[in-house]
Amino acid sequence: PNGAQRLHFEVGPLPITPGQNSIGLSRAIPEPPTNGWIVGMSTNLRLADGTVPPVDVIHLHHGVWLNASAGDLLGAGRFFAAGEEKTIMTLPAGYGYAFKATDRWLLNYMLHNQLSKANQVWITYNIDFIPAASPAAQNMQAARPIWMDVQNPSAYPVFDVIKGSGHNGTYTYPDDATNPYGNRPPKNQWTVDRDGVLLGTAGHVHPGGLHDDLWLTRAGAKAPAGHAKP
Repeated sequence: PNGAQRLHFEVGPLPITPGQNSIGLSRAIPEPPTNGWIVGMSTNLRLADGTVPPVDVIHLHHGVWLNASAGDLLGAGRFFAAGEEKTIMTLPAGYGYAFKATDRWLLNYMLHNQLSKANQVWITYNIDFIPAASPAAQNMQAARPIWMDVQNPSAYPVFDVIKGSGHNGTYTYPDDATNPYGNRPPKNQWTVDRDGVLLGTAGHVHPGGLHDDLWLTRAGAKAPAGHAKP
C-alpha cells in the first residue's frame, strides 16, 4: 500500500523430525523496529536452500502471532494467524493494526512433516508496515482483532467428527453436536461491545473441513435454515 514498507522476518532454523505433528512456541521473535501500523501480513515456510516445501510434504498447519502486551479479550493479543491455507491479511486503506516498539510478540506454531526423514525449516513472515512518523500514518484508524474459535478460549479448540454422524454426509458444529458446551454459555458466540465496521474475516479448518461460517445475529432477524441455531 502507499506509504508502506515491506519487512521480512524469519524464525528458525526449526528442527523437523520424521512424521512430526507437534506444537511449538517461540517466546521471542523478530518485530518491526519502531512504532507504526501493520496494514498487511503473510507467512510461509522455507528450507535451507531457500525453496518453499509443498504443503503435502512439510507444512505449517497453523501459526498464530500473539502480542503479549495487548491482553487477550477474545483474541486481542492474537493478531494474525495462517496455516495450510496460507492466509494473507490485507487491511483496507486507512486502517492498521497499531504496533508499539515495546510490544512483545510470541509465535505458536504447529509443523507437520509427512516424510520419514529429518529436516529443518524457517517460518518466514512479511509485514506491510507504515512507520508512525510517516505522512501515510496520519488519520489511521486502529483495527481490532477478534478471535472467534468454535471453543474459545480453549488453548487447542478442536472437535471430533464420528463417521456417519451429521446430516447428508456433512457435520456442522455445533448444530450436530450433542450438548457441545454443557451448562456453560456457547463458546463460539460473542456479543459485540461497540459500534464498528467489519473489515474482513478469515478461517481455518482441519483435514475434512469444508468451510467456516461467521453469522451476525440481530434482533428480529432469522438465520438460514439449518445454520446458526439461536
